Amino acid sequence: MPDNSAQAASPTDASPLDSAHDSPLTIKPRVSTTAAAATVPAPALGGPRSHKSRKYKEDDRTNWVNGKRPKGYRTPEGREAAEKSKLYKSGTTIPHLVYPCTTYAGVLRHAVLGAVRSAGVSYGAKALVNLCLGMLKLMNGRASFGQILKDAFIGRDAVRFGSFFGMFSFLWKLVNNGLKLYRGKDDRINGAIAGAIAGLAILIENNERRVTFAQQMFIRSMQGLYNAGKYRGQFSFRHGDAFIFAVASAQVMYAYTMYPDTIPKEFFTFMLKTARVPTEALALNRVRVRGFPVDLAHVRALVDRYKPTELAIRTASVMSENVKAIPCAVLHPWVDSCIVNDTERFVQVTKEIFPVYATLNFVPLVVLKMKRLTKHPANVLFSATFNTLRSSVFLAVFVAGYQTQICAHRNLLNAGWPLGNSKYLYWLFGLVCAGTSIMLEQESRRAELAMYVLPKAAESLYKILYRKNLVKGIKHWEVMMFSLAMSLIMSFYQQEEQVLSPFVTRLIYHVIGRS
Repeated sequence: MPDNSAQAASPTDASPLDSAHDSPLTIKPRVSTTAAAATVPAPALGGPRSHKSRKYKEDDRTNWVNGKRPKGYRTPEGREAAEKSKLYKSGTTIPHLVYPCTTYAGVLRHAVLGAVRSAGVSYGAKALVNLCLGMLKLMNGRASFGQILKDAFIGRDAVRFGSFFGMFSFLWKLVNNGLKLYRGKDDRINGAIAGAIAGLAILIENNERRVTFAQQMFIRSMQGLYNAGKYRGQFSFRHGDAFIFAVASAQVMYAYTMYPDTIPKEFFTFMLKTARVPTEALALNRVRVRGFPVDLAHVRALVDRYKPTELAIRTASVMSENVKAIPCAVLHPWVDSCIVNDTERFVQVTKEIFPVYATLNFVPLVVLKMKRLTKHPANVLFSATFNTLRSSVFLAVFVAGYQTQICAHRNLLNAGWPLGNSKYLYWLFGLVCAGTSIMLEQESRRAELAMYVLPKAAESLYKILYRKNLVKGIKHWEVMMFSLAMSLIMSFYQQEEQVLSPFVTRLIYHVIGRS
């Protein structure tokens, strides 16, 4: 609920836990125990921020009475998270369209103004991202500049995206502030109910986007629950984000090779383009792994289509239909050496993905971090460039590492090793390449990558199990999942926002704003 004073404080200057309002109900603001505990000196708060700050030596859990957690207790890491959460809202100060919520008419007007603001911000951000991605097509000669502008600013994608966020903002502000006025309380219950009802705004989006939003937000809500328990000293799992990313990626790579129709179509297309393994080769491999003979005519046609070397032509001509595994000469017929192929793949992936990561890293600087960019331009630009290169190398190592294991498996089979060609080897290959490559990424991004891959892995696993009649389908499950997730997220956002990831906090604050 907005402040009723004539000169409201800037959103970036306000404390995340400050909820004091001028209201005839004289609602008392909730004083967060986390914020109070944040004033307790902790080793990391006085020194430079680092990922190593998680390793606290001075933990006062030994002082618990009878080993029982005191009410409102937060670990030193939780207290640091509460301090850092204040920085999550730094950056460009987008004016908030507010109106005093002292009456139900004021609540309605405030919700309408907030919806207008949220719809405008989200539409502009989506149109800008679409424009940047469209420029990549323009550089490759796949679209005209006029068509790019039309798709970016007038296309259905940006309009629908803005409408969704506008409706979500309207419902959340309307219900949340209405409950405050009706109940005379500002607590988690208001945020939970308002978040669940606002989640129905997902119906504006198309089915594919609804599924994506539902998966992502559900995973984010589970991350919030995990952090809430961790900051209370109930449990902790070091490198849990890297472990989740590795397991989820293993499932995705298993689906990529064995069940490609269980992966979202656009994501599978991206994987094909990045890996550069012919689709026909993947299909032939699936046939052989399941024990069926391959069609040698298809093998020869595949090899001839990719400017094959003499070794590739000779391998395809003498290959048996019951070969142990599709040989490397068929997987990459344009080059004989596996080492050269994998090295070329590493370089090519780095070059192709760099502009994409550059867009994802530099656009938020303009939209969300303009204040920091203008204050420290050299440092911010260097950091963004380094992180772009780092992320590009991470993905290149992932792709090249997976292909290297495939080639090594074939070479060992040819050398007489009794390895077989089980479909679960491809799950293991994904686990190994993901578990090693993720350590190249900055630690703060590992959780984001895990949250990105995990929904796709869960969707793939669900479809595989459903196909085998091991699970049942639920109608409109994505709407229910999204509403549940937003109920948890918005309740955390109001009372304990430090448990949410920086990405979620910044997204809600800059697009939706305060209640």
